[in-house]
Amino acid sequence: MQVDIRPFKPTDADELQRAVLTSVGHIGPWLDWCTPRYTRSDARDWVCESIDLWAQGLAFRWVIVGKARRDFLGCVEICMSTCEEHVGQMGYWVRRQAIGQGVCSQGAAQALDWAFNSLDLQRVELFVQPSNDASIGVAHKLGAELIDQQHDQIFYNGQSQVANRYQIEADSSAWADLVPARRRRWPLMPEYPNGTGDRLSAGSEASYEFRSSAKKA
Repeated sequence: MQVDIRPFKPTDADELQRAVLTSVGHIGPWLDWCTPRYTRSDARDWVCESIDLWAQGLAFRWVIVGKARRDFLGCVEICMSTCEEHVGQMGYWVRRQAIGQGVCSQGAAQALDWAFNSLDLQRVELFVQPSNDASIGVAHKLGAELIDQQHDQIFYNGQSQVANRYQIEADSSAWADLVPARRRRWPLMPEYPNGTGDRLSAGSEASYEFRSSAKKA
């Protein structure tokens, strides 16, 4: 399946809620916010936060969509590290109907393409629980290298979880091969007022603690 990505827009809340509620079985074990109690208000808060963080240059969240740009297939996020310059952290998930079709790896590759070219990142890190085979599979497709294990990057219901730390380099050919040629140049613009365009400043004095539950789907 060929996919595309775009920034969140205010009208996405309903479809986000539907995607989450149909995906509790495979997302819930890894992301503690993904439960049958996920409400439209939760989805609306996420969308509003996504728009605000993009405008501040702190985190960049996209909807993964189908070829017709109408199907809400999942989400991918890259946030700026609060510890190191030119380093991002990535998270992703796809809804149940999109499993096993290359949707997540394609969407993540397009996000990497944009981030490496627009934010001047040198590498992107992923934190994945060792038993999360699906997310590890996506990381491998993207050419991620396992660096070490950490104990303070993923929390589930308030409990720290062991996480494999992977990194993806800007010059890796693995993720670049997953990006369609038409997406090599990014004319991506947020679809909401006060958008900051497709080239954003990574520098910001505001602090942003990347929500641990979103670090890895």
